[in-house]
Amino acid sequence: MIGIFTNPAIEAGAGRRGPYEAPRGATFIRRQRVAQGLTQPEAAKRCRVSLRTFQRAESGDYVDWSTRRAIERALGAAW
Repeated sequence: MIGIFTNPAIEAGAGRRGPYEAPRGATFIRRQRVAQGLTQPEAAKRCRVSLRTFQRAESGDYVDWSTRRAIERALGAAW
């Protein structure tokens, strides 16, 4: 029986939505996050920034350049 509150987009037992795919024109940060299979909260934790800061950086909003560079490095950028 399928429960009324089930969500077929969530993988069984994993508690995560998937699979992820970066849309065309996505920022470098989003492409890197999606390629690594991370959710935004997981990526923010890995980058040691708040979730909101990570979301702003990923969407292309203003984030201090040093913070943006630190996020990119934490996600595997070579620069």
